[in-house]
Parts: sequence; structure tokens; C-alpha cells
Amino acid sequence: MDYTLLKVAHIGALILWLGPALGAWIAYKTIDKEPVSSVTQRLNAVFYAMVTLEHLAFAVLITSGLAMAMLGNWFDTQWLTQKLWLVLVIIIPLEIVDVVLGNWLAAKAAKKQYQGLPLNSSEQSILLIYHGPFTKLAIALIPLSVLLVMYLAVSKQALY
Repeated sequence: MDYTLLKVAHIGALILWLGPALGAWIAYKTIDKEPVSSVTQRLNAVFYAMVTLEHLAFAVLITSGLAMAMLGNWFDTQWLTQKLWLVLVIIIPLEIVDVVLGNWLAAKAAKKQYQGLPLNSSEQSILLIYHGPFTKLAIALIPLSVLLVMYLAVSKQALY
């Protein structure tokens, strides 16, 4: 594939990875304490659809990034090594947890909740962790990591 097309796919995937999920989370937080209704049920469904979109976009982001690195012959450069460390140590572990919680465990518990069914203590804990400490950690770490990754990608200069 042409480098320019890969770059467009990469930037588009970055936007789809960050934008819809953050917007959906902000919208979700406006209704998370509201009683269950058809509106909160639809918004909850949209939230989890955006979580799925986020993870598909992340796969494209990683794939297109690796393809650009191969085309550019950059695997022996310090800036790419630093970028990959940030991605491998911070971003990918957060995304793995997000897939497990957001696409499976929390989504399943939320669906049950919005069907009016009672949640067991484990399901309640999963929702509290996912929408509480985990999301707060991700909101703190991902923007900082992404800014560092973007700096490395644009400047092609190592941080140190």
C-alpha cells in the first residue's frame, strides 16, 4: 500500500480511536445516575457501540503504524523504539483491559441492567471499576501517551 494512504488511514484511525469513545463516555456520564428508561437504554447501547468502534479503529491504527514503519525502514531508529515502548507498555495494556471490560464484562452487565434485571455483586463491581477507576486511569494516561507518541511520530526525534 502507498505510504500516503497508510498515513491517511493511520490518522483517521487515531481520530476514530479517541473521538467517538470519549464523546460517548461524556454522554454516558450524563445519564449514569438516571433511572433506567428507553433514552438511557439507547444511550448505553450507543456507548458500547462506540467502544467497539474504538477497538476496531485501534487495530487499524496499530496495523497502519507497523506498515508505515516497515515501509520507512524505521525499526532501528530511536524515536520509533521510544514510540513503540509507549504503545506496548501503556496503551496496549489499557486497550486489552478495555476490550475485556468494555466489550465483554461491562457490556454484558449493562445490557442486563438496562433490561431491568438485577445485577449480582460481581457485575456491579465490574461496572463500577470500568466506569470509575479504570476510565479515570485511561483518561489520565492515554492523552499524555498519545501526545508523546505524536511528538515522536511528527518530529522523528527521540525524547532523549
